[in-house]
Order: sequence, then structure tokens, then C-alpha cells
Amino acid sequence: MKGNRSGILVFVERPPFPESLEPLVEETIEIARSAGRSIALVVPCRVRNPFPRYYLSKGKVEEIRELVAVHDPDFVLINVEITPSQQRNLEEAWGIPVYTKQAVIHEIFAQRARTAQGKIKVELARLRYELSRLTGKGTELSRTGGGIGTRGPGEQKIEVERRKIKDRIAFLTRELRRIEQQAFTQKSLRRKLGALQIAIVGYTNAGKSTLMNALTGSKVRAEARMFATLDPTARRLFVPGIGDVILVDTVGFIREMPGTLKDAFRSTLEEVKEADVILEVIDVADPDYVNHFRVVSETLREIGAENLPKILVLNKIDLLDELPLLEYDMRTAHPYVFVSAKKKIGLDRLLEAIAQALQPKVAEVHLEVAPEQLPLVRQRLSFRGYIRHLKPLENGKVALDCIVQREFLTGLHTLVASR
Repeated sequence: MKGNRSGILVFVERPPFPESLEPLVEETIEIARSAGRSIALVVPCRVRNPFPRYYLSKGKVEEIRELVAVHDPDFVLINVEITPSQQRNLEEAWGIPVYTKQAVIHEIFAQRARTAQGKIKVELARLRYELSRLTGKGTELSRTGGGIGTRGPGEQKIEVERRKIKDRIAFLTRELRRIEQQAFTQKSLRRKLGALQIAIVGYTNAGKSTLMNALTGSKVRAEARMFATLDPTARRLFVPGIGDVILVDTVGFIREMPGTLKDAFRSTLEEVKEADVILEVIDVADPDYVNHFRVVSETLREIGAENLPKILVLNKIDLLDELPLLEYDMRTAHPYVFVSAKKKIGLDRLLEAIAQALQPKVAEVHLEVAPEQLPLVRQRLSFRGYIRHLKPLENGKVALDCIVQREFLTGLHTLVASR
């Protein structure tokens, strides 16, 4: 889509037809905008049974051809997946490029990827998407060819292209394993430290990175656009009554996420399963926030994280005149907190909710230690708890009032007793 700035959106409705198209249309327009494109005109149409040649009916194709002649757009974006041959037929009928929503989402991911790991995952997703669409591509790939790199003069060019893509996928998969092994070592260190982990999840552009920055004082890239964060980002957060925890920001979810991208980022998503608590960030200023909540819930179910403790973080209340009345399944299934991450409103209540969710994992401990033991106790309590109060005693020891993870209680008592 490079160089194509303004276009027509053909928004196809498929059964069961939604009650309201507006949120779905607005989301598709936002997807185009996030890829650096604008939509000048929206053409809705209903398709019960796709037509083989164009997917759309001949009448609708002709109607759009006339609109193309009048408005002179750079491209047409269609919100459903069509076959390569249907795409080629539409391009011939309209005389301009035609793109699918899934292709644009792949492009957005390619634009956003910054780390080596993220770039490899995005390229893998794109190659697998292209591989799935090779059959039915233009006639330029169906001519026979020969020479270096082919199996023989009779091999079709489409087979050469397929083999090249598969070879590139194999190479990138090996590279990704190597990089992910390094990331696994870092995660193993976090587990060895015994750190409690909190995962931030949510629909794309819900304000996850802004929330992480507000809670931790960090400067994670936070932008008001889709998929600003692709790579997991971890930061330390002190939670009163619990101690230091690891807060992990994750890639945003979206309805109809291309399967190739889901597969590519599965290891990233599955980090959520290791969390002790999930913060699900919801943009309650978005009229479609209930459906966003359900998309995220379904994605968590797909990765096996649906039963983890969860707090709903209802974000962007600074954009509302009054707080919404939540749907029954939202207000009864999980604790929830209204916040504005941008304005730092409600963060104290959120920290209290996090502490309450993690409370079963910690205990209060009272110890008496020699003064020379204090540095070691503090060191060993890092990411496992903290000293709330200390008081010198007449017997020369120091009384400690600690919060300690239950899993470390025996180790702490052994440490103190052995000195």
C-alpha cells in the first residue's frame, strides 16, 4: 500500500448481520489510518453467499467502478478475505489496487516492529500469509521456468516462489528460536528471583503502555494508534503490602486477528499464562468497549489464561462526562477499577486492588535478627517481599516486621537461623 493515501472502503456484511455496523466500520477505518492511509468513502454491502469471480455481485462491482471513476481513489480496501484471483479480478475491473483488511494489519505490524525478535515474528507472519495466498495468484507465477535454483525446466514459477518462501520461513524460525532462548533465560532469571508477575492485556489502543508508564514512572513508547507495542516490556513495580513485582506489557488484541499473526506472537501471548494477576485494560470511552472485552476474554481462553485472577482496568474516564453502567458479566466476574492512566486518576485504587488479588501469596512475618544480618535479609527479600518496619531491641538485635511470599517463608527462616 506504499504511496496510496486515500481510498474507498468496501465494507462487507456477512451473516449473522450485526445490529450496528458503525463500530466495525470505524475500526476498519482506524486500521487503515494506522497504516498511514485515509478512507474517503465507505460502501456497505451485504453478501450472503460470495460470488466466485469477484466475491461481490456484478452489480455491486459495477456500482463501485462508477464510484472509482467519480472519486479517483488510490486504492480500495475490503474488510473480508478474498482469494488472490478475486483480488486480481477486482483490480482489473476497477483499475486500482485492492487490499484486504488482514493484509493491512500485517503492514501495520511490519511498521511497528522494532526489536530483532519482533521483526522476525512479523516477517514470519507475512510469509505464511503470502504462502497461503500463492495458489490462484496471477499468471506471471504459473509460467514455466528453468535455470539455477529450480528442479528442472518444467518447474512452474509458482513452485519456485513457494520453495523460496518455505526456505526463508525455515531460516527465520531457526533465528527466532535462538533469540527466544535468550529471552527464556531472562524469564528463567525472573522465576529464579521468585518475582510475582502482573500481565497487562487488552484491546489494541486501550492504553496499556500508558498505564505501565503511569504506574512505574517508565517511558515505554505509548501512542494513540493501533499496535504501538509488539514486544513484551517488563518493569519493576512496588505494590504496598506485597513488595516489588514485575509488570509486563503485551501486544494488543483485536477482533479477527489474522491467524498468521496469532501464531507468530503466540509465545508473546503465552507469557500471560505465567502471570499471577492479569490487568485487562479497557477503553470505556470507546462505544464498542463491551465487544472489546469479549474479544479479549476469548483470546485469553484460547491461550489457556481465562482462569487466572484478573482485574478490569476501565481506562480513559477523563474522556467521559459520567461513568458507564457495566454489563452484568463485566461487573460480577472480576474486580474492576475506573482509571485515567493519562491523567493518573484512580491509580491508588488500582494498586489496592492488585494488593488484594496478590494477598493470598504473601504473609506477615516478625523476626529478630542480628544487625549484621540485615543486608543479607534485605537482599534475599528482593522480589520476594520487603521490610515494613524495623526496630532496635535492648538485646542488641533488630525486630523486623516483614511481608514475605509464602513460598519463601521456609527459606527466610532457614537463612536467619543459620547465621
